[in-house]
Amino acid sequence: MILTPRRVRPSLGPVVVSLAAGIAVLLFGVLVNGCQINKLLGRPGVGGSEGPLLVTPAIVRDSALAGTTVERRSSIQVTNGGRWAATNDSLWIDVIPSAGVGARTVTVTLDPKGLKPGAHRGSVTLSGLDTADAVTVPVTFVIQQPVLRVDPKSVERTVYSSNARVSAVLTVSNKGTGPLVWTASNKSSWLTLETVAGVGDGQITLSMSSSGLREGTYRDTVVVVAVGAVGSPVKIPVTFRRRRND
Repeated sequence: MILTPRRVRPSLGPVVVSLAAGIAVLLFGVLVNGCQINKLLGRPGVGGSEGPLLVTPAIVRDSALAGTTVERRSSIQVTNGGRWAATNDSLWIDVIPSAGVGARTVTVTLDPKGLKPGAHRGSVTLSGLDTADAVTVPVTFVIQQPVLRVDPKSVERTVYSSNARVSAVLTVSNKGTGPLVWTASNKSSWLTLETVAGVGDGQITLSMSSSGLREGTYRDTVVVVAVGAVGSPVKIPVTFRRRRND
């Protein structure tokens, strides 16, 4: 009997397993590398968030003078890989942009028009759109109003010589808030002001001379002006008497 050799077919089992394992490893590498690339580029991963919503500063505080129409601007830094939205609770507050993705600067605009003197309080809230994170930043906007005061309210001096010189001191003070810029003036030559301008609290020395004056009573007014301040101008009457020495 003649035996015909049988053709043996090679088994594909190990090859298929190896190929499947290679594909799995390749897909895993793509996913891992994709996540790393997302992190490097700041793109949101699964769920749209790369961590908690971080906001700085924790408080916004600014001020403006009463009557001004110039808006004030502050910045809030948002740090987050996901989507977020910004809202405010007061008409005098505005935020730009109102939404964003990832790290961004939010400009907070404070409008002083129509606001009364004093502290005005509101807030800006930043909320994660893919998470439950929400951060509220308190906002305080102080409208400053200087208040001018001058003491004493009047000055009187009497001399008994034809060549006498006397003095008095006026005290200027700010009883409100904000900068106080003032000027002082008078008209008569027998009354001299040693200080004619200042910022904030100060003093005005008055010098009165009887040189060249006849006997009698002389009057003048010191006018102190502080633009934008309550109580301005202040008028201080000055009475100077030249008497005969009996």
